[in-house]
Amino acid sequence: MVKGIPQWLRQCGQIPVALVAVTMFMGVLANSPAAHALDEAALQRFLNDVLDGGKKECPGCDLRGADLRRLDLTGANLEGADLEGANFFYAILDDANLAGADLRSTNFAYTSAVNALFVGADLEQSLLNYANFSYSEMEEANFMQAYIHKTRFIGSQLQFSNFDETFVHDIDLTDANLCGSTYWGGNDFRRSCYVP
Repeated sequence: MVKGIPQWLRQCGQIPVALVAVTMFMGVLANSPAAHALDEAALQRFLNDVLDGGKKECPGCDLRGADLRRLDLTGANLEGADLEGANFFYAILDDANLAGADLRSTNFAYTSAVNALFVGADLEQSLLNYANFSYSEMEEANFMQAYIHKTRFIGSQLQFSNFDETFVHDIDLTDANLCGSTYWGGNDFRRSCYVP
């Protein structure tokens, strides 16, 4: 796209207008979330705490794309953290707090997140296969276009969560609360629940 800009400028009859448009476009691109990098210092502090048996706290941290594979993050506080594209492959997130976290395009394959807090978390386009989210609080979580296969949500609270356009196959929802959650084209799940 950027390579085509000079050619577009030459073809444009009004160069000053085109320059203003390109400048504005580049400004938006520079300030977009994708242009900002992972906070390496925050990640290193968090990993040091994890490895030293510390508090495991990094609420609101920018940990985009962090490699957290196979780590024991039991009880970690990552509330409101930006973890877009992070890798939790085979990690342990039992009793962790990821409420309101940005978890888009995150890998949760084979992750254990029993009794964890994901209220209002954004898991759009995430991979959740062979994971265990049993007894977790996941109200108002967004699973849009996520891939969920062979995953357990036993006893989980999934009220008003979004499963629209989500690939769901062979999951265990035993005793899960899906009241008001949306799925398959925006249909509400209202069986055995009261939705105002």
